[in-house]
Amino acid sequence: MSEKRQIWERQWRQRSGEDFHWYLNEAPRELMELTERPDRPTGGALDLGCGNGVGTAFLAAHFHPAIGLDIAHAATKQGKDLARAKGVRAEFVVAEAPTLPFRDQAFGLVFDRGCLQAIPRSSWPTYFNEVDRVLVPGGMLQLYVSRPSRRPPKLLSTRGLRARIRRLQGRPKSGPSFLSPGVIREVLPDSFRELALEQFEFQMKSDVTRQFVYALFKKG
Repeated sequence: MSEKRQIWERQWRQRSGEDFHWYLNEAPRELMELTERPDRPTGGALDLGCGNGVGTAFLAAHFHPAIGLDIAHAATKQGKDLARAKGVRAEFVVAEAPTLPFRDQAFGLVFDRGCLQAIPRSSWPTYFNEVDRVLVPGGMLQLYVSRPSRRPPKLLSTRGLRARIRRLQGRPKSGPSFLSPGVIREVLPDSFRELALEQFEFQMKSDVTRQFVYALFKKG
C-alpha cells in the first residue's frame, strides 16, 4: 500500500463524508443539469475520487453501470452504505488514479470532483489519456478542480513586497497552477472538444472559500 493510500485510508476510517470541508450532501448543479441535456451521454458512468459516494449514488439513478472509484477502501464502504440507503445500484472499486482498471470505451461519462487535483502534475497527461481511453466516442468528462482562495497580501507585508518584486521582474506567480484553464487545455487530448471551461469562487458549507475550475469536454 502506497503512503498516499495509507493517508487517505486513515482519514476515511476516522471520518464520515460530512466531516470533510468539501463535502456536499447532493450532486453538484452542473451534474444534475448534464442529465437533462438532449445530448447527454448514455451507458455507464465513472465517479473518480468518489469519496463516500454522493455523486455515485446520483449517477446510479441515471446511468448503468455507475461505478465509484476511490483510493481508500474505507471511503468506498461508506459509498456502498449510502447507495444502499438511497435504494440505488452502484458499484465501487478501490484503485489509485491516474491508472484506471477498466476496459477501453467502458463509459459514457467520467465525473471528477477533486480527483485530478490530488494527482501529481507529471501524471496529468496520463490521467487525460486514461480518461480518453475509457470513454466511448461521444462520451463526456465533467471535471472540477479547486484550491483554497487566497486573499491578496498587504502591500507592506513580507509576502506583499515579494509579490511586488516578482511583478517588477516579470516573474510568474508562485504556487500551484492547476486551476488555470490554460493549463488544462495544454494537457487535454486532441480528441476532446471543449463544451465548458470556467473559473469561479465557491463558498463551501464550512465557510471556506475555494477557487474552482469547472469543465465539460466531449470526446470526438
